[in-house]
Amino acid sequence: MTTIWKNKHILITGAGSGIGQALARLFASQGAQLILTDINTDNLTRTAKELGSSVLIYKTADVTKKSDWLALVKEIDSKVGYLDVLVNNAGMLSFGFFDETSEALFNKVMDVNLNGVVMGCREMLPLLEKSTRGMIVNVASIFGLITMPLVTPYHASKFAVRGFTEALKQDMIFSKKSIDVICVMPGGIRTNIANYAEADIKAPDHLGQHFAKVARTTPEQAAKTIEKGMRKKTFRVLIGADAKLVDWLYRLLPTNYYKISNPLMGVKKFLNQ
Repeated sequence: MTTIWKNKHILITGAGSGIGQALARLFASQGAQLILTDINTDNLTRTAKELGSSVLIYKTADVTKKSDWLALVKEIDSKVGYLDVLVNNAGMLSFGFFDETSEALFNKVMDVNLNGVVMGCREMLPLLEKSTRGMIVNVASIFGLITMPLVTPYHASKFAVRGFTEALKQDMIFSKKSIDVICVMPGGIRTNIANYAEADIKAPDHLGQHFAKVARTTPEQAAKTIEKGMRKKTFRVLIGADAKLVDWLYRLLPTNYYKISNPLMGVKKFLNQ
């Protein structure tokens, strides 16, 4: 078992379920000291109680609220004084064609998926600089490489997270900060993100069922892949065979990938149900 994370202080957003929860469990098993946040108090509390003494701080927090980030910074600073790893994992999904998606919902997705990541990096940077060697892990998506219909805000946010993370890495290198930056690109992961998807129209009853069919990777498998990427300081961490296929497709067919990717994801079949 690796001991690289023993006594490392790791902050994970969206830690109450899915990939965030799986990461929390994995790092706890490796001796890390965890700082966990989630907007869902019940899920967060269950996760924190399960992991016991491995959890140093857990707080219900909204990644889009600066006041929540500042309160967390203050608590970490007073209890620890520094931060080793920031994992920006919290995210949300909306459903519907662009003209069926309100400005408010579009902006909400951008706020959670992009602005929450940017704010987390900005507010936690001073604490990360106090670590011997800090690390920022931003969770984007294969949908930051390719697109499909019905999730325009999600694509906009994840493409932006990928671009922001690539640029941030350059800034850390050229400003000579001892902070590594990693961009995680999951494929379909069996989480509840589709079940929690928001829509201004009535989402089809089979949305969650369809997502479960095409999502082949478990959160636990995803967590192991992320941890390995972090350990090896791999900048782009692709999760799942579908993510690797998408990466290859995008390189091979940069403007026509959808002719292959959409059938593989069952888009037409989903729309015709």
